[in-house]
Amino acid sequence: MLEELKKLTECGHPWAEKRAKMALQIAEQYQGGGLDKEEYEQLMRDLIRTDKLESEADDLATKTLLVEAIYAVAQLA
Repeated sequence: MLEELKKLTECGHPWAEKRAKMALQIAEQYQGGGLDKEEYEQLMRDLIRTDKLESEADDLATKTLLVEAIYAVAQLA
């Protein structure tokens, strides 16, 4: 799913590009030991559980791919 996030960084939807880049940065920080698991999961959840995402998302397919990719990368249940 990292590949999907990388693709989303250039998808043409600024709201999705921004969140995908943030998710990749958070994942990199976690893998480098800069975040513990709880912090990592919370930050990833925050990317997709905001009212702002609901108001900005103008393409359901892109939003769905973004949410699924973030969940998969973060392995959130």
